[in-house]
Amino acid sequence: MTHSKSLLNGDNSERLHRSRKECPLVVVFLAVLCTVLAGLGDWKVLNDAYGALPKAAVLGTIICAFLNFLIAADIVKLKKALGYFPIFLIPIAVYTLISMYIWITDLSQAASISRAEQKILFQTITIIYAVFMCYLLEDRAINFLFLSMCVTNTAIILLELPKYGLKESISSVVTCIVTFGSAEGFVRALEIHDITFLFGQFFIYYMMFAPKSTLSEKRMRRCGVILSLFFILLGLKRSILPAILLVCLYVILLRKVRKPGKLILTAGIALVLFFYVYLYLTRSGILVTFLESLGIDTMGRDVLWSLPNEYYELSPFWKGLGFEGVTDLVNQWYEEGLINRAYPLHNDILRVFIELGALGFTLWAGIHYILYPSYWMKKHNMETGMLYMALLCYMTVTYLTDNTAFYFWSCIGLRLIPMSYSYRIAERKARPQWNAPTPEEAANEIWLIEMEGKGEHAE
Repeated sequence: MTHSKSLLNGDNSERLHRSRKECPLVVVFLAVLCTVLAGLGDWKVLNDAYGALPKAAVLGTIICAFLNFLIAADIVKLKKALGYFPIFLIPIAVYTLISMYIWITDLSQAASISRAEQKILFQTITIIYAVFMCYLLEDRAINFLFLSMCVTNTAIILLELPKYGLKESISSVVTCIVTFGSAEGFVRALEIHDITFLFGQFFIYYMMFAPKSTLSEKRMRRCGVILSLFFILLGLKRSILPAILLVCLYVILLRKVRKPGKLILTAGIALVLFFYVYLYLTRSGILVTFLESLGIDTMGRDVLWSLPNEYYELSPFWKGLGFEGVTDLVNQWYEEGLINRAYPLHNDILRVFIELGALGFTLWAGIHYILYPSYWMKKHNMETGMLYMALLCYMTVTYLTDNTAFYFWSCIGLRLIPMSYSYRIAERKARPQWNAPTPEEAANEIWLIEMEGKGEHAE
């Protein structure tokens, strides 16, 4: 009765399902361990002692990928993961080529070369980590990165707890939440900016995009939303809450329009144009005046944003100072006593423009806000493009008044989350779908069943 089974089950037989080679548990454990160890580098004690060096622990994922390949070699899977490299490396090429041109044509700007090389190296490491994590874990890479960051943040909490005691620590957390940002003692020690900003990305993913077909997926989604919100509040970043709220509303709007792709690209182009207006408002002081009129405390950003004015031109012919050129300026201001600490500029839009010039800035903005959304939508699907744009819009809010454009974990999330999500879309498309047979196919199936029955009676 083979044909009757075919009629009932269509093409949805188990033998046609794509078999997925799961990553061995020991390799998963090692990949998570590498991530947690790298994340602990953001703990202030280790960060003050070793700087960005502990983050290099994420390169252990290359070893994990090699081990996995030895255990269960899968060339197709490896090629698929490595296929993401070229699109991710485009910005790295822009930073390098623009900076090299600036350094060659203006030797006075060459002092920042070593720091620029380090930043470019770590940006490359974020790509390597995202690609190999997705090679190992495919659509589960998001959940395991989230788990790793939760473990990291919890470990930092436990490491700081003995210094302040349980009672004082709880009092510090309550005060911070009630006053919406007043941080002293224990909470101040937990101010790990980069990981906290990453939890904003996780909140958007779990709230608006995470799957919820099964009970386990629904539980994971709830845990993701609750824990992300908890660590955001504990990380003392007030700007995240309105940003993630606006982005969630943006996603809802995208899903209601008939052609979300056009709206996504329109938003990308509009943001690129807005950045030039934002640069003018920053340089002219209009932005600071407007913020102060709203009663917003700029926390010294007004001084930081006005100091660079004599060092750059708001012109389409502005060449730039080269990657990390702003760091040299900040150190100079500190030595001259203009600022009491070598603060970052707290304005990534201004920083990228000063360092890469008008051409480099336009390429940087065009790649992230126009090229990448187009890539995710056309190469993968609309939901993946929507997810990337949602994460980018959230990060854009932080670019305006913070230094997150080149933060290690924030850049990993912006690459890994859409990439891992695209695996889920590909997996869903690869699953054979049952289609109802046409009347002719059904008649043929019934005729074959009847002929089989007659053959059995004849015997």
